[in-house]
Amino acid sequence: MGSLAQIKQSIVKEYGFNYDSCSVSENHIIELLGYDADTVPEPILETIRFILLNIPGKVRFKSGYKIFNSRKVKLTGNNFIIDNRIFNCGKIIYSSLKDSETIAFLISSVGEEIEKWSKYFMDNNEMLKGYLIDKIASELVEQLADKTELLLEEELKQNELKATNRYSPGYCGWSVSDQQNLFSLLPTSFCGISVNDNSMMIPIKSISAVIGIGKNAEKKDYECSICEIDFCYKRERNA
Repeated sequence: MGSLAQIKQSIVKEYGFNYDSCSVSENHIIELLGYDADTVPEPILETIRFILLNIPGKVRFKSGYKIFNSRKVKLTGNNFIIDNRIFNCGKIIYSSLKDSETIAFLISSVGEEIEKWSKYFMDNNEMLKGYLIDKIASELVEQLADKTELLLEEELKQNELKATNRYSPGYCGWSVSDQQNLFSLLPTSFCGISVNDNSMMIPIKSISAVIGIGKNAEKKDYECSICEIDFCYKRERNA
């Protein structure tokens, strides 16, 4: 046990989830916005309640991962290489991955409809609704990725293997252009997600990430203090 020899080939898993498995509460949204039950303005509270009433029919949760055969994976010089494709992940991410024996890619999406819903309100000058829908969609896709990460970890436990934190292109010094390499190694339209020429995922409310796997892989606190990106959702979420 505890050997990647038991994973004889790449493993691909895809999941669908219902809304109840990845939902957000009124109080959680209020906290994400920096308020509490006593300080949240009434217009914001009313808008949150409107969104939560209608959002279950606006999301399509799809998520999955691919674990790569370790013989096709190499980690060296602040990069990782899979099937001869070089990923310039940078020193922050590499420091987390370096003790891994193989790599998994994880992707998650809440679908296009919620984006269109947010845009509808933005286009009709209902900025608060549009903004809050976008904010809630971001939290939902993070929850979906969290849930999928747990499923991956359960599979790894069967081989006495562990996982690192997940890291996404565009963060911690890793160029978003590597989305092209990442998606080239996944099944076409995996989980209903694709990537355009600008390396943006479609649907926009999607997550792609790399996770290291191995006997000595380790989860650590995200090193937000040494990352220079101000817009990082992980930083905001864990504040």
